[in-house]
Amino acid sequence: MKTSDEAYTIMIFRGATTNPLWMRLRKVTLRRSLITAAVLVVIQLGIMAHYVVQTSQVSELNTLREEIVETRGQTKTFSSTIDGMKQRMLVMQELNRKLQTMFGLEPDNVEGIEVNGQGGEEFPYENSTYSEPGQSLDTSRQETIDSQNVANPLASLVVNIEQGLVWLDRQALKEQQILDNLAETAGERVGRWAATPSIWPVKGHITSKFGPRISPFTGKKAFHSGLDIGSPRGREIRAPASGKVVVAAYDTRMGNFIRIDHGYGIETTFGHLSKMLVKYGKKIERGDVIGLVGSTGKFSTGPHLHYQVAVNDKVVNPVQYILD
Repeated sequence: MKTSDEAYTIMIFRGATTNPLWMRLRKVTLRRSLITAAVLVVIQLGIMAHYVVQTSQVSELNTLREEIVETRGQTKTFSSTIDGMKQRMLVMQELNRKLQTMFGLEPDNVEGIEVNGQGGEEFPYENSTYSEPGQSLDTSRQETIDSQNVANPLASLVVNIEQGLVWLDRQALKEQQILDNLAETAGERVGRWAATPSIWPVKGHITSKFGPRISPFTGKKAFHSGLDIGSPRGREIRAPASGKVVVAAYDTRMGNFIRIDHGYGIETTFGHLSKMLVKYGKKIERGDVIGLVGSTGKFSTGPHLHYQVAVNDKVVNPVQYILD
């Protein structure tokens, strides 16, 4: 290759018998060609690099979208579960209010909630691939719309779930307090029921009612503090409710008599027994045999049971407490 101040001469030999080819290039032309080639190489490399980066970003975006769609599906399932728990909580609330009413308690106010969960895949109208005749989609906003489409419903679901969990936590605590109150009330009611005399202590017929009467002993008007039940001597007398024997002794007027403290201020007395079958301090249950019918004591005209009920030290009509 020969050089000169103005141009380059390039000689190409094609064989011993063939004349060589001559090519003359000006320095300026060669320099411009080299610069142009270098620029084209740089541009091509830039395009390739941009393509690689864009391809990687698209792949990452697709992966992210798949993960978000999967997360939305799991979130919707969890949201549906929360709605189901809300429905069961409302059923519990209704049952608790009915129990409160049955026990004579003041029903608590039920806090209103909305249980209207919705689901299903959907997209904003602007993002739909459908277009009206004469309309075209703005593809330049596609990526922004996709991001909003994925993020907004998911954020809404998360907010609904958080609100549902807060409501469930608050209501669960409230219902637990109500249940504890109901359990305590039920325990008291069960205990009071067990302590309330509700059965006939002995089989027989009433020979003298509770209240004013003409005394068979003085012939004058007197107040009869109990109920006289005529029955054969030796017939079993049963406790009308659970309690504890506080008296099992002999009295000149009542003869052999037993007094039972049932709690809640309720006491029952059984007089004129021929035999006492329990002693002081004995705990008994409703239906237990405590003695036998007799006619002991000077205020008795024949075999019968004097049955007396007192509430807070005040005698009441025993018939009001007999259910059988």
